[in-house]
Amino acid sequence: MNPDDITPKDKDTSQVDPFAGMSKAAKKNAKRKEKKKQQGHAGNIESVTRSLADSSLSKDQSESLKQSSNQSEAPIEDKAEIEKKIRNLKKKLRQIEDLESKIKSGEIKEPAKEQLEKVAKKSSLLSDIEDLELDLVDV
Repeated sequence: MNPDDITPKDKDTSQVDPFAGMSKAAKKNAKRKEKKKQQGHAGNIESVTRSLADSSLSKDQSESLKQSSNQSEAPIEDKAEIEKKIRNLKKKLRQIEDLESKIKSGEIKEPAKEQLEKVAKKSSLLSDIEDLELDLVDV
C-alpha cells in the first residue's frame, strides 16, 4: 500500500485512538499513566510530603503508647529476637565448619571465591555470637 493512498480520514482515526491494538489491561494502565502526567508532579510532591509528615507524627504517638503500656513485654520480645539471631548465626557457623572440613578433606579441591569469603567470616561470626550471648544474659 502506498502512503499517498491513505485518506485523511484513516490518518485521523489512528490519532484519535492511541490505544488501538492494546489489551484491555494495557489500555487501562496507559490511561492511568496519562492521567498522572496531566495532574503534574508538583501537586503530588506536596501531598506525599503532607502524608509522610502526618504518618510520622502518628507513628511516634503510637510508639510512645506502646512503650508505656507494654514495658513488661519488651524484654521478652528482645530476648526472643536475640535467641533467634543466635540460632541463625550458629547455623551459619555450622555451614562454615562443614565447608572447612570438606576443603581440608579434599572433597572440594578448588573452593569458589564465595566459599573462601564465607570461611573468612568465621571469626567475625564467632564474635557476633559471643556479643549476642552476653546481651542475652543482660536481658
